[in-house]
Amino acid sequence: MKKLILLVSILAMAGCSSKLVRFEQYSVAMNLKVEEDSTVYLGEEDQFNGVLFLQPILDAENMMIHEVKVIQNYGRYFLCAEQFKYVWEIEPRGDGVSGKYKAIDVTPEDKTDVLRNVSFTRYGNPDKACIRFRFNGKEVFIDKKGGLNEVCK
Repeated sequence: MKKLILLVSILAMAGCSSKLVRFEQYSVAMNLKVEEDSTVYLGEEDQFNGVLFLQPILDAENMMIHEVKVIQNYGRYFLCAEQFKYVWEIEPRGDGVSGKYKAIDVTPEDKTDVLRNVSFTRYGNPDKACIRFRFNGKEVFIDKKGGLNEVCK
């Protein structure tokens, strides 16, 4: 009986431990070329991760560009380019072929402001990492839900 209880206990612990693994995402800001058809290829031939179709974002920004900056944090992509008015958050959907996108206004006090000298970096620790977005000589932090903060929260 003791052996049976021990065996059941071991199997129960093995079943519980297999449901969660610790995963820490490392993200590198990428400067990516925008193709003529408004697509951006994530990764390179040996580590290809997918394609972003940017036409709706380029239409909203009312411009064509040749390069974007992209970074990923907690499964969401953040995208910006020189002369954009917004940082764009793209959240992939469960179907694997679409994603929701939204504009993040980092200069709400000035609706005519355009973003220059833009850069992304990941900031914080594994338990709470933010995106540090630098632009126009300023910086803001974007949390994992797309919220803007003066510090990484």
